[in-house]
Amino acid sequence: MAVRIRRSFASFNWLGIGTLFGVLVVWQLLVSTKIINYSAIPGPIGIWDGFKYLIGPQGGLLTALGHTLYCVAIAWMLAVVVGAAVGLLIAANATVASWAGSTIDLLRSLPVIALIPVAVLIWGIGSKAEIILGAYSGMWPMLLNTAGGARSVPPRLREVARTLRLTRRETIVKIVMPATGAAMLVGARLALATSLVICVVAEILELQSGVGYAVSLELSGDEPARMWAYVILIGCLAILLNFVLVRLVRVLFPGVAAASERSQA
Repeated sequence: MAVRIRRSFASFNWLGIGTLFGVLVVWQLLVSTKIINYSAIPGPIGIWDGFKYLIGPQGGLLTALGHTLYCVAIAWMLAVVVGAAVGLLIAANATVASWAGSTIDLLRSLPVIALIPVAVLIWGIGSKAEIILGAYSGMWPMLLNTAGGARSVPPRLREVARTLRLTRRETIVKIVMPATGAAMLVGARLALATSLVICVVAEILELQSGVGYAVSLELSGDEPARMWAYVILIGCLAILLNFVLVRLVRVLFPGVAAASERSQA
């Protein structure tokens, strides 16, 4: 146990933490000495005071954060399931790939932000529009990574499937999906980041809930410290969600995580 703690301590990115701390100190000094003298750019101490207010009984941070997390989680799961299923189907069937190729290129090229007013007109300003927009935007990186990974399965593995006389379904489940796991993990991480961004943007522009809406409220209320607190919280949320996803994959699918790390090395 002690050896593991020492290894974790030694492998921790202390240089990165030190750099971040240095940036915060310089930022505060620039604001305190009025070298940066803009009311819309408070120092880290002012942002911390704003954050303390937001987590208080009048702040509403937990309610906004809970709404955004709920929508992002549902949107991401839908994006992963639909994107993986369609990606595997396209990779496994050349006819489907030829039919769907142009349609996919067109749909994924549409700016999702431009679809926000359309979604609001159809589904209103509740969670449904936000979830659908987040799922739609996150589906494309999942689909493309899955399809690309499935197409790059080594031919010898397909020969093994033919030798064992596996059906197409068995080939996908037992051969293609395990070999595509690393690409699917990359797609899932990209889908998570994309869904989070679109959900927050939708909240800022149209929807009346979540941390994105809270940012616009603090902006209109001329509370820059609270607004910056929400902005930094969104960045920390993205880092935390990615960290949790990677850890879960390492625990549940260690082979996939190892293959992904080797491919990125």
